[in-house]
Amino acid sequence: MRVTVPDYYENFRCLAGDCPHTCCEKWEVVIDEASAAFYETVPGPLGEKLRSALKKDQDGDLCFPLNGGRCPFLDSENLCEIHKELGEEATSVTCREHPRFTEDYGSFREVTLSASCPAANALLLGSEAPLTFHTFETEEAEEEGDEWLNYLLPLRSRLLDILTDRSCPLEARLASFLSLALSAQNCLDDDRPKAMNDAAEAPIPPAEDPLFPAALDFLASLEVLDADWPSLLEQAAAAEKTPQPEALLERIAVYFAFRYLLKAVNDGDLLSRAELVVFAVLVVERLAAVCGLPEALRRFSAEIEHDDDNLEALLEALRWDFGPGELAAALE
Repeated sequence: MRVTVPDYYENFRCLAGDCPHTCCEKWEVVIDEASAAFYETVPGPLGEKLRSALKKDQDGDLCFPLNGGRCPFLDSENLCEIHKELGEEATSVTCREHPRFTEDYGSFREVTLSASCPAANALLLGSEAPLTFHTFETEEAEEEGDEWLNYLLPLRSRLLDILTDRSCPLEARLASFLSLALSAQNCLDDDRPKAMNDAAEAPIPPAEDPLFPAALDFLASLEVLDADWPSLLEQAAAAEKTPQPEALLERIAVYFAFRYLLKAVNDGDLLSRAELVVFAVLVVERLAAVCGLPEALRRFSAEIEHDDDNLEALLEALRWDFGPGELAAALE
């Protein structure tokens, strides 16, 4: 099977106990069935603690409820007791895979590293070179992919080419990116997927309302991971926007575009995901005036990318409230 990853993927190393924002806080990790079954066999005090800690959440999934906002197996040195005593393979699937986002498309797989992870964040923003991707082969058998991928893949390549064309200012590139996504969405809506690859950029309708501060108010209305997130959004709404390195904002756009655009194969909604790319860049740029670009990206990723309800609510808002016109106007 073909697997595609960002060009910095192999350089990723978990910071473990040195991480300033450990992933073992604030999130209750769902424990997969295989790990839960193994924990039933672990002897001694650790086994007793494992079985005592396992509880069902409101969705009926097994998890380790947080203790003071921390995983009960996170020790005083910010290291995992399970990992230390039983090895990495004994941790749950979620813990082993984090901060990787893995998308299987049948005939190929794509893996990204979440920008909420400080180590992955530093790699993404540690270079001003255009973000590229590497592909390698595994021995896994391929499955048949959706036929629409044959049209979405070249379209995504065109969209990524627009984002990385440094002969134009980034604002113009993001507007062209939106225009082409709008045209492609029209093809999808008309059930003409083949036409996407020859589609010209479509005119963007005028904005009905300004994007800011409404977009920040909307984000503050979602489920909150960090208690100070609404305050940060409020500060960003009041702060003067400060210039950020265009090359880094471009890399952020490419990060989101690579991860989300192909998911349109599941529901035919390409435009909302393209809007998400531009929305993320604009919001992160605003937040950066308050907390700096790396922290702004980390916070946005944590609050949106790691909460399915928040992500779906944002996509819904982009469908109906913050359209291409509002996003394009905010780029001007």
